[in-house]
Parts: sequence; C-alpha cells; structure tokens
Amino acid sequence: MATASEDLTASDEIPESETTLSDDLNCPLCMKIFRSPRRLPCLHSFCHDCLQSHIYSIAPVSESVKELCCPLCGNVAFTGEFSADKLVHLFPLNTLMLSVLMQLKVKLDIVCNACQAQDVISPAENVCTVCEEALCVQCSKMHGISRLSTNHAILKIEHLLSKEQTVLQNNEMFRCTEHASFPVEYYCKGHGTELCAKCCVDDHASCPEVIKLANKTPDLSEALNVIKEQMKNLEDQLKQLAAVNVLHLSKLESDVNNLTVEIRTLKKVINDALDDLEKRVKEEGNKIFSDEKKRIAHTNQICQSHVMAIRNSSVVLESASKYATENQMFLLIKKITNQCFMSKQYNDDRFSKNDIMTLQLEVNPQLISVINIPRCEIGMLRMKKHGEIAVVPDGFKPLKECIAERVNVKDMKVLMDKTPRFTKVTLTSNEQLLLVDFENKMLYLLDSLCNIVGSHTFLVNPFDVCIVSEQGEYIAAVSLPYTKCVHLFSLKDNSITYVNQIQTKYRCFGIAAYSHEELIVSGPCGDNQSYYWSIITLDGKEKSYHEFDGAFANQTYVALNAFKSRLYISVYEDDSLHCFGFNGVKQFTFRHLDLKGPQGVSIDRDDNVYVVGSRSHTIFQLSPGGLLIRIIVNEIEKYPMGISFDKNGDTFVLSHLRTGLGLYQLVLKNR
Repeated sequence: MATASEDLTASDEIPESETTLSDDLNCPLCMKIFRSPRRLPCLHSFCHDCLQSHIYSIAPVSESVKELCCPLCGNVAFTGEFSADKLVHLFPLNTLMLSVLMQLKVKLDIVCNACQAQDVISPAENVCTVCEEALCVQCSKMHGISRLSTNHAILKIEHLLSKEQTVLQNNEMFRCTEHASFPVEYYCKGHGTELCAKCCVDDHASCPEVIKLANKTPDLSEALNVIKEQMKNLEDQLKQLAAVNVLHLSKLESDVNNLTVEIRTLKKVINDALDDLEKRVKEEGNKIFSDEKKRIAHTNQICQSHVMAIRNSSVVLESASKYATENQMFLLIKKITNQCFMSKQYNDDRFSKNDIMTLQLEVNPQLISVINIPRCEIGMLRMKKHGEIAVVPDGFKPLKECIAERVNVKDMKVLMDKTPRFTKVTLTSNEQLLLVDFENKMLYLLDSLCNIVGSHTFLVNPFDVCIVSEQGEYIAAVSLPYTKCVHLFSLKDNSITYVNQIQTKYRCFGIAAYSHEELIVSGPCGDNQSYYWSIITLDGKEKSYHEFDGAFANQTYVALNAFKSRLYISVYEDDSLHCFGFNGVKQFTFRHLDLKGPQGVSIDRDDNVYVVGSRSHTIFQLSPGGLLIRIIVNEIEKYPMGISFDKNGDTFVLSHLRTGLGLYQLVLKNR
C-alpha cells in the first residue's frame, strides 16, 4: 500500500531500449527517475516528495508558508498563506512528463491526489486534464458534478497515452496566468506578453500590435531548431563548469598535500615548531578543502539540476511538437526560452566570478631562531581567491587578540567535609584533571565533567602538581614543600597509585615537567631571603641549580614554554614574575600595581604567559618577552590560585582558593 507521501511512484528501472532517455527523466533535486512529477509555474518539475521536503525546509509541518520559490531558478512559485503539509498539492502533476514515463513503460503506482490531500490513500483510475490531478472513482464522480469542474475533461489513466493532444489543449501551461479559466489566444508585440481575450479588453485595448496567434503565428520550425541548439549549447557549458570545478577541487587537494610535504621538509630544521605548523596547515587546509568541496558539490548539483531541467524540457518539447498547435508551440518555446535564459545567467555568473582558489604557505622571512619566536608567528596559511590573498582567519589569529570566555564553573566545596584550599589544578591530555587541596592534604582525580573519580590522602600538605609522562601510562608529580620532597604517582583506571618519592635540597613549592625523566622545582632557599630553581631527575639527581633574590621568601609556581627555552617563576610575597633562560641568566622581572599575590603560571599555544593575581582577582597575559598584553579581571570567582592550559593551548582551567574550578576558552574577538 502506498504511503501518504507517495501519490505516484516510478520504478528506477527503465527498459534497456530506452536507457538513453533515463537521464532526461531525472528529478533535478534527487537526480533519480521522477516520482509523481509536480510542475511549478516556471515549468520546472520535481518529485512530489522532493518538493514536499523543500517546503518543509522552509516551514515546519504545523506552520504556514507565505512564499515559495522554485528551488532551481528561484522564481516565486507561490505567494499567500497555506499550510506547509498541503501546499505541495497546489502544484499540478506534469501530465506531459507522466505520459512520457508511461510511453517508456515505467511502472507507475498512482494514488488519488484529492484523497491524499485529506491524508487518505486511494488508487487512482482517472486524470483530470484541466486540474492535472489523479482521481479515484469516487473523486472523479464528485469532480464531474461540481459546478466549477463540470466541463473538465477526465481521462482514464490507461488512455493517457493516446490523448496527448487533449492534455495539451487543456494544459495549464497554455492558459492565461492572470485569468486561469481563459486560454491564451493573443500576443502583444509592444509589451512582449501573451494574452487571453479578457487581457485584451481590460489591459491592452489601446495597444496597436496585438495579434491573434491562431491567424498570425510565425513559422516555428526555425525557432524550434534555435531553441534546441541553445539548450544543447547550455548543457555543454554547464557540464564544462562542472568539469572545471572537479579540476579545481583536485588542484586544491593537491595544494594541501604539497604544503604538507613542504612543511615536513622544513621540520628537519625546526622540529618542534614545524610539527605545530604542519598540524595547523593540515587542519586548516583540509577544512578549506572540505568547505570548498561542499560548495563545489552544491554548484555541481545545481549544474546537474539545470541539465536535468533542460533535458526535461527537451522531452516535453519533443512530445508537444507532435501534437500541439502552432499557437501552443509558440507559447511553449517562449517559456522554455525564458527557462534557458535563467540557466545561462547562472552559468555565466559562475564563470565570471572565477572562484578558483589556491593555497600558499607563508613563512616568516625573519625566522632565525625558533626559540625566540612565538609559535603563532612561525608561519600561517594563506588562500588566494578572486585574485586576492587572505590569511585563513580561524585558528591562526594570535591568542593575544582573543578574549577569555568562561565555559563552566564547578563548585567543589560542596563535596568537601572541611574548608578546602585548592592551590593547583592541571589538565591531562585525556581530558582528566588533577586537583590539589592543600588544606585537607588531598589529591583528586577528576573526569572531564569535574566529577571526582579517584583520590589520594597525604600525611603532610601538598602544594603543586604536574604531569611528567604520558607515554604508556600517566605519571604525575606532586610537591610537598614542608617535607622537602616530591611524590610520584601512576594514574591508571581512574585510580592514583603511589610510585616513588624524590628528596629536594630545600622546600619545593612550584613544580613543572622538563622532560619525561626530569623535573624543575623551585621555592625559597634555606636562608628564606632568596629563591632557587633546579632541574632534578626522577631518581633524585640534581642536574643544575640556580638562585635569585626575593623578599619574604615563600611559595612559588613554575612554568616553562613549549620550546623549553624560558622558565617563568611567580613569587607570591614579592608580587613579581621572573623569567630565566636555562643557562640561569635572568631575562626579565615583571611587576605591576594591579598584580597582587601572584600564584599560578601557565603558557598558551602562542607562548603567551598567564600569571594569576590571587589578591587582585586578576589574570595577567604577557608576551613571551614580558610585555603586558592585557588584564583579565576575575571578579566572580574570588581568590584564583592555580592555572593550567590544555594540550592545545587554547583552553585553561583555574582553581579558586575556597570554592572550586573555572573552565575558560580563549576565543577570537568578533567571531
């Protein structure tokens, strides 16, 4: 039994003898054999279901449609207000196309359109050649006795093949668009408009060049040949555009692959930097390719739809030429000429825009030392389109031009029996978090939703935490300053397992991973009048040691940039941030009136430095060289402490002294 959405269906199989016409009988939307072809006023035809889906894309089932445009040419097909689920029934069946399908012996299952409009499925036996609707026996009787349709010609469906001329004589295509009940009989040369008798009297009575088509219709053989040639040429041009787009897409894909190879060559010189650049170009290049592929697929689909429409019109024209009067042929050719003009306009417009795009790699010519250039300045992807070169915007804009947008805040205090003091949080590459509660001597393992999945209790107060290794299994290091040691833990299956401990020379507050086998620790020296930082191995050997001055020696935090060329240490009591090279030479010290109680330090993907002011409720963003970029005011979550960026360097999580966590995303301005 047919469904409510199928008023006439066609088998996708066409007799082998007629396969050459199969493409000419395809719907421009679904590219398959027509299933109940509905004809719009612009002469374009679409499957019933395809047209219904197009209507639903404009308005939901329960709403009304006030205007409907042809999905192919864009001409207005309906204005007013009509229910979205009933509007499709306002457009008639294309009985000419239906007769062609029947000539080719395409299997058709026809249901009554009048019943279908009432959500009832009944088999159709007749066709009204005026309304161009399929009717069941009962609806045919009602149609015949209705005062409005009593003169309509109703044919048996099986007789449709032998009654094309009757269909054409009553066809809506040849009736006046202003007065639907009147046939077109006249043509006004001055206005270039076809007229019915009522139009002549009402609007064109004073026009001097109104001719009666039946008497003065010109020889149409030449016009028929011209329109056929135009249709053939236009089809060839549209196919050419589609072919050019395929070559363009292939070239664009080749550009992406070639750029990847070029980056891999440069990677031998600056490995870490070009690893990052390769990833960016590959991702953005493929994104451009994907977007362009979608655009070209859409363009090619439109081209193919125009080709299908031209072929449809060709079939109708060929069929009509056998049975139509000269008057009807003149009108039909004029309508199809307009249709071809719209397709040609689209084709000419696409060629004139020259949408060919290429991708180029631009490398900073001043690149001398990778370690002294932020990663965002190493290189960027550019695309050339319409003769202009532009930087690919998303993902390449430096994060100093971004804003910090709060994504989520998690109140962890409600989970604690005692008042917490969250001194540090760090992110793992598998989207878990490690959170240190200094006050309650706890280390928590959290999932990506900030739910506690594991924990460890210390005998003394922990302060800082970092991920040392992610190869094979996660190894975390936690500093315990008052026992001058670092504990190592294995993170596996949502559990925290103690592995080992390392002794330090002095109290160690700040801690960071230098490699998979080495740590950087920092804190106050034994005299409490200065600070130190040192590199130690996981078996406790000290590889380097450096000291620097600072007042009121207390807690510190440590961070190092991606290229391991700079080390940043915040000093809480001194309201300062210090930067060192790994040769021990201090590169700068940063202080600011609005930086009070500096705590956590972290680095984004562009090597910009973020330092948290816990007493000033701020986050300072600095350039790698120590210049102030901006201040992020953090008034909502009081007393921020630790900060940590994710592996991509564009999302950071912030721990708050007494409450919990805040997750922030760095996003482009004016996105």
